[in-house]
Amino acid sequence: MNGLRVVPLLAALHVVMLATGQAQSDQHTLARRILGGNVEDQSSAVWAAMTLGSQATGPELRAALIALLDRSIGLVDEARKRGEAVSVGPEFVSHVAHAVSQLEDPQAIPVLARALGKTGSTLVPDALADFGEQAAGAVLRVVTDPEGPYEAVSNGLLSLRFMVEGRGARPLSTGTLSEIRRAAKQRLTGKQSAPTLWKAIDLAVVLGDPELRRIVESVAADRGEIVARGIEHSGLIEATQRLAAGRLAAGGRPFNPRYRSPAERAQALGVPARGDDGPAVVRPPM
Repeated sequence: MNGLRVVPLLAALHVVMLATGQAQSDQHTLARRILGGNVEDQSSAVWAAMTLGSQATGPELRAALIALLDRSIGLVDEARKRGEAVSVGPEFVSHVAHAVSQLEDPQAIPVLARALGKTGSTLVPDALADFGEQAAGAVLRVVTDPEGPYEAVSNGLLSLRFMVEGRGARPLSTGTLSEIRRAAKQRLTGKQSAPTLWKAIDLAVVLGDPELRRIVESVAADRGEIVARGIEHSGLIEATQRLAAGRLAAGGRPFNPRYRSPAERAQALGVPARGDDGPAVVRPPM
């Protein structure tokens, strides 16, 4: 009787092994396509990888996606230095950043930090916030870089706000919170772009630090404080004062844009979330 039971068990095990081997082979093929070929084929392969969901994505495929984003950001950086157009389309770079942002992989933290403000993906700040303390240092380096482009700094400030807002679920150390306060103060003072100052105001109010709040109050009350920060356009001055006053009056309520969880981001992209075994929504690559 026991012998009769062993036969179907071995058969089932054989099927599982075949399926596992096929899946690994498929992911190996996807990884090769992601790292080679033309942009159209790479984009298709990136989309196929995204539809697997983070839990089903193996190490080789994860590494390929991270490497492609790193390479793409390098092309963006080089083009900016030379004042030239980027050789890869912004939609493609954003598509790759979306994919890496959904991996929920700590190994992606350095490249996601580099991606802040450079890829057009609005999901990167949320993805970095998911790592909390683990990613705070990388984001702080972007925010405090005196040579950093304002897009990267602004997105980094947004990610830090998401971290502070989520510290109940993802605690931040006392030292990290202190560094975040210093970064907020740096970007609340001195010459800043309007978007950077706006994100710094948001972060300062969420931190609840008395010194930072006083700075925001001075910005809300005195146009000269905004002009002193290098913002001279009357419309931007008025918008900054309205924003500062509104944030102060909000009493710590969540601001827009709001943090989106991995599941919310997956839904927006039409791909499986963690633990979602259902079929992905089929749509063409972005």
